[in-house]
Amino acid sequence: MAKQFAIFSLGLACGIFLLIILGATDVGPPNYGRYQISAWSSQLGNNAAGVGAFIVDTATGETKTVYSRIYGGPDKGQTVKDDLRKPFYQIK
Repeated sequence: MAKQFAIFSLGLACGIFLLIILGATDVGPPNYGRYQISAWSSQLGNNAAGVGAFIVDTATGETKTVYSRIYGGPDKGQTVKDDLRKPFYQIK
C-alpha cells in the first residue's frame, strides 16, 4: 500500500510540476497589436442594409473606415469604399 501511495504521489507531483511549467508561458498582459479592426452592420429599411469595417491605430487613437457597402434589393448593392488592401497610412 505504501508503494502504491508513493507512486501516486510522484505522479501527482509530476503532474503539478508540468501544469506550472506549461501555464507560465503568458505572464504579462495580453498584446493585441497596434492596429485593431472593428466591423459594423445596420438595417437601412425593409430591403436595405449597410456593412463596414474600421481600423483603429491604438498608438495614436486614429480611426479610419476601410470598407463600406450598402445592400439593397437584388442587384442594387453598391460598394462605397474598399481600402482593405492598402497600408494604414494610405487610407483616407
